[in-house]
Amino acid sequence: MKGFRHQPSELKKEINWTKIGIVAVCVLMAVFMVVSMFGMSWLNIFTQAKPGNSATVDFTFLDAQNRPVISSILSTITKVTDPNQISFKANSLIVQVNSPAETDLIPIQAVNPNNAVGVIEFGLFGAEIEMISSSLEGMRVGESKTITNPYAGQMAREMTVDQFANISGESFANVQMGEQVPLAFIDQPQIPMDNSTPNSYIRIATVVGRDEHNITLNYGYPTIEVTLSELATGSGSSSLF
Repeated sequence: MKGFRHQPSELKKEINWTKIGIVAVCVLMAVFMVVSMFGMSWLNIFTQAKPGNSATVDFTFLDAQNRPVISSILSTITKVTDPNQISFKANSLIVQVNSPAETDLIPIQAVNPNNAVGVIEFGLFGAEIEMISSSLEGMRVGESKTITNPYAGQMAREMTVDQFANISGESFANVQMGEQVPLAFIDQPQIPMDNSTPNSYIRIATVVGRDEHNITLNYGYPTIEVTLSELATGSGSSSLF
């Protein structure tokens, strides 16, 4: 037709497979370098904790007045402004997921940043560790959970004025309701036949009752806050049990 001009078809661009291959190799090398740098542990963020796994746990035990008694989180302890409040800093716990504790009383090293007492051995009960251990199943790294200890209110000790004076060194008349008192627990309920001194571990109790002759201390912690920080597929030799 008049005035019609045939438009030449555009030439198809050839695919530069060599260039694509080079780019792909570079991407794979970058991925390999990242994996080599961080290892395979980063994959644990997608893995749920299973029974027998070794877990590193950050924790905070809170008493009935919501005071942190012992925690692996330094910022939790440094936020305590009351000079009379007793709070301890410990390292993270390493436990096996959903596994029973082998002992009734488990010591962990702790320090009080507000005084120069030094390192003490704080006593955690096997039942408390088991609560943490069982709560971890199904959790992922970075996930947090609050555990309620239903037996904390029953963990109490009543003593006479003289008994209290012996363990606290304080005047009974000056003790107030809600005041914190260190209590020592031994790992052997019976006196050894060889007269050896049993190991003793500290827990912080709270004055929950008193009258003219007796005082009642509660050494249970109703709230436990935990965060799963690390997870390994096997059991760790450095776990608490």
